Parts: sequence; structure tokens; C-alpha cells
Amino acid sequence: MKDNRGRPKENIEKKMVFTMDYGDSKWHYNLNKHPNGPYLVEHFDPKYDKLEKLYHKLENLKKPKYHANGRKKRITKDCKKKMELVEKKYWTEHYRLFPNERPKRRGRKPIK
Repeated sequence: MKDNRGRPKENIEKKMVFTMDYGDSKWHYNLNKHPNGPYLVEHFDPKYDKLEKLYHKLENLKKPKYHANGRKKRITKDCKKKMELVEKKYWTEHYRLFPNERPKRRGRKPIK
């Protein structure tokens, strides 16, 4: 057995940027910028995969497209319909997973 006696080593290199993988989540550390903890935590839960895919699809549709010469392409009715459809799917999935975040209904109650 090796005993650690005496003075500690002086030139110890401490990792400042690293990632910890815990199976269902991934923790990203950068101790130079965030010394108190991780700057990003990614959770891998199959329950939210569909919601995340719809979110990224919606963000890609909202991003402007450009021609080869650098001019911006126009947004057609077809693109707007796609955006509306994906946004509707996103919010239905969101409210299915988080029913308590559904907005309250405003206005008068319907007459029976």
C-alpha cells in the first residue's frame, strides 16, 4: 500500500471544462465561466422527445431562408400554413404533457 504522507504535489492540473453523464441526463461544466455549478443540464426523457422535435421543427420554419445571392426568400401561404400547423401540434402536445399550464378561458360563459 502506498501512503500519501508529506507535502502534496504542487503541479496538479484541474479539469475546468468537462461533462458528466448520468444515463438519463448530461451535465456540462465550465468552471472558468460558471464556478458554482453546471451551465447546461440535458435531460433525456422519451416522454418529451415529440415535444422537443416539434419545437425544433417550428424554430427551423421560423428561421428565414436565403437565395444563393444573399437575398431573403419570401414567405408563401404554404410556408405560413406549415408554420401554423406545426405550432398547433406543438401546443396540443405541450398542453397534453402540462395540463396545468393551459390558459384560462376568458369572457362570458355560453348560454345553455
